[in-house]
Amino acid sequence: MIVLKILLYILLAVLGIILIVLITPAGGEFSYIDGKFTYKVKLWIFDIMNSEGGGLYGWWKKRKAKKKDKPQKPKKPKKPKPIKDKKPKKKKEREKYEWEKELDDIPVNDPEADIKAEGSTSSEAVSESITGNTVSDTESVSEAVGKDEKKKKPKHKKDEDPEYDPFDDEEDEDKAEDEEKSSIGDKIEKIVDIWESAQRPMLKIFKGFKLKDLYIDFEIADEDACDCALKYGKYSALIYNGIAFFSELFTVRLKTIDVRPAFGVSKGRWDAAGKLYFRLGTMVIAGAWFLITYLFRTFLPEKLRKRKMKKSAARQK
Repeated sequence: MIVLKILLYILLAVLGIILIVLITPAGGEFSYIDGKFTYKVKLWIFDIMNSEGGGLYGWWKKRKAKKKDKPQKPKKPKKPKPIKDKKPKKKKEREKYEWEKELDDIPVNDPEADIKAEGSTSSEAVSESITGNTVSDTESVSEAVGKDEKKKKPKHKKDEDPEYDPFDDEEDEDKAEDEEKSSIGDKIEKIVDIWESAQRPMLKIFKGFKLKDLYIDFEIADEDACDCALKYGKYSALIYNGIAFFSELFTVRLKTIDVRPAFGVSKGRWDAAGKLYFRLGTMVIAGAWFLITYLFRTFLPEKLRKRKMKKSAARQK
């Protein structure tokens, strides 16, 4: 019982940690003011890293650098072991057995003479086999080769089957093409069904990205007044339309937006800042939503339809 309680507590602790990670927002802050870009990556209220080298990542890097800079203690040299002079061992000659002595007394034949004798016998056998071949042997070989070639020639369906109909092949080809078209159509239908089931969960994920306190302060500058006015019209249309488009996909909360022309000025100003946050729990909710919609909208109805078709086909038979 005690072991089961401990395992239950561990499981509850792990589930609690996972729940906290899914609920806590992760994101950061960014700003580009006076030509300087700064950022912060945060997990809830904890700073993970920033542009100034702080946060948990900066602390870990500094700690690692300190360990490298620490002087290491010199290791004591090991005492060399004394080398002993090894004397070569003398090999003791063993006494020969009686059967080894008898083998030494047996006379050995000359190998070169045996090789010459074998060569002469083999050359005589080859000459006899060559002279013994007749014309009838060559004719029999040619006839056998001709029969093999006749066997290898493929026979057309017309020769095998006298009732061969060429239109059967065309019908088979048409059936194969129809099957390929039906398989392609089924794949396209599946993709369309998946897309229809995933539209709202994907929008849920996009809406989970929250852009808060968006600050924009732009000055469109040009020395020529006409060019400055044209640039101001282009940039203002692009900025405001872009914010409207992003507000439909993501959750955007504005702080201040100011876009104005600066006539007769050579250099403009492009200041922007904001905060971006996202919760991992939204992805889990969107994934469960997609599975449920796909299951009850596409998967189960298709299974029921196929089962009905099979039953109707069996009844007709």
